[in-house]
Amino acid sequence: MRRLLFLTIGLFLLSSAIIARSRSVADSCLHILNSDPKLSSLEKCELLLTSIHNLNYEDNFLSLTNLLIQESGKCQSNYHLFYGYYEKGQCHILYTGKTKEGLSLLLKSLEIAKSNQLTLEEGFASYMLSKAYFQVKNYSNTKNFLSNAIDKFSIIANQQYIASSRMELGNLYLIQNNLDSAKRIYQTAQNYYLTINNTQAIAYLKGNIGNIQMQENQIDSARFNLNQAIEILEAIQDLQALIPNYIIASKNEILANNFTKALSFAIKAHKTAVKENNPERKQHAFEQLMKVHEAMGNYQQAFDYQNKYLHLRDSLINIETVTQMANMRADFEIEQKELEVTQMAEAKTLMTRIAILAGISLFMVGLLLIIVYRDARRKKTLNKALLENQAALSESKKALEKASASKDRLFSIISHDLRGPMGTLSGLSQLLTEMLKNNQVEEAGELNDSISDTIRQIEFLLNNLLHWSINQQNIYEPRNETFDLIKLTRSILKMYDQTAKAKQINLALESPFERLKVQSDSNSWGTIIRNLINNALKFTHPNGFVIVKFALSKNQVVLEVVDNGVGMSPEQIDCLFSFTGNQPDGVPTMKRVRAWDCHWCTTL
Repeated sequence: MRRLLFLTIGLFLLSSAIIARSRSVADSCLHILNSDPKLSSLEKCELLLTSIHNLNYEDNFLSLTNLLIQESGKCQSNYHLFYGYYEKGQCHILYTGKTKEGLSLLLKSLEIAKSNQLTLEEGFASYMLSKAYFQVKNYSNTKNFLSNAIDKFSIIANQQYIASSRMELGNLYLIQNNLDSAKRIYQTAQNYYLTINNTQAIAYLKGNIGNIQMQENQIDSARFNLNQAIEILEAIQDLQALIPNYIIASKNEILANNFTKALSFAIKAHKTAVKENNPERKQHAFEQLMKVHEAMGNYQQAFDYQNKYLHLRDSLINIETVTQMANMRADFEIEQKELEVTQMAEAKTLMTRIAILAGISLFMVGLLLIIVYRDARRKKTLNKALLENQAALSESKKALEKASASKDRLFSIISHDLRGPMGTLSGLSQLLTEMLKNNQVEEAGELNDSISDTIRQIEFLLNNLLHWSINQQNIYEPRNETFDLIKLTRSILKMYDQTAKAKQINLALESPFERLKVQSDSNSWGTIIRNLINNALKFTHPNGFVIVKFALSKNQVVLEVVDNGVGMSPEQIDCLFSFTGNQPDGVPTMKRVRAWDCHWCTTL
């Protein structure tokens, strides 16, 4: 029962010493770690340590500690090296069950902390080493490392860590039946937890103090502390801690000859153990029920509970025995498999050596044949390579000439198209200066709209040049996204509103939809619509019209830009999409563009 209480309090201490974990924080750090190749080793160490402190002992926990050890060696950070070994050792002690390996890693972390005067870290390592030595029942080392942890935490004046370590020391004294020392330490730790109102810790301490007082036959004091502990634990529904406290309270009431109360506590222990579905706790509850009925003289019921207790105890022993036998069988089979693997590896090594010798022999024969054949093939291969290089150079030359002609033609078009807006911008700027000098603020504001429109035209032409450059380098990739095509079109029409007004052209949008959500590349759609509207306005006479229309055909969006402009001849249409031929002087009277497959989402 004492060991049961000790393990319960140990679990609490462990959980209270761990900083609140956040999986989202760990995921963010790991994302940065994997996506930023420019991180230094020290930055990687910080991200790894933050991830480790925010993860539970999952599959990748040990791999992260190994990576932290590796990176800390690169940047020579003893602080991060300590936590690499410490967290890995702690994982083995508390999670994997590899106590021996965990002890070795924790001792190494303690050595690093001592040699680098890391006081807090030396306290952590000593505390966890005491837990490890307790698991192997080396109580002498447990006490030594706990005392060292208390000394180090005292240096940095961390009362929480001091109280936690003292509670562990009290648990050790309780296991060793040194009741006076255990009670004194528990009371000291209780004073601290009362100041910070840690009710769970207070409940554990009161339960242990009550247990000691019960063993010292201080019935009233024991009842007071046990009742307070039970009240707190029932409020927070800590079922694991409630069961041993119910049983101890029942024992205390037997000493007081209060058998009714003793039976009530024993029944509560049994019900809680059934609710928790813990066979070991049910076994302890049956044992206490047997003792209560025996004290009350109900020997038949005591006998029945004794049978239940013995039956459950034997079944648990059988389960443990079967588990041990299964583990032994598994170990034997693993050894047999390892022997078979070793024999197969030796046979494979022999076959490999034979194959290597045969391969070397064949290689030598083949090498001789190649030397003889090589001279005969060399001239033929060289001639063929020269012809291929000559053909490749010819093709490269043609491609280069074509690209150069295309580039020259594009620059010619862009320079021609930029000349007009730039001249307009220069004239408007001079006119704006004169208006401001003459204090014509209202007229200057109207003129500023025209300047903004001209700048947007220039920006449009520059965007065309950029898209052509990207297309020529084959580096643009369409991005599939959901957007409102009607909203995009309205924003483009607004950009050309001043241009249309200046030329007295009716620029309008005709669509059966107020909104049209599509899945496609918004940038490509914007480029298409801007080109069509710009060309339509450019080549439409004053008092003309330019109308943008939308329609749905099956799963595709159809865009039409209609105007009454100058139009194009068939010859101009043939070279419309070529940069090397003669470019058309106008644009088609009706332009109709069907985008690539564009899945519409909703229309309202």
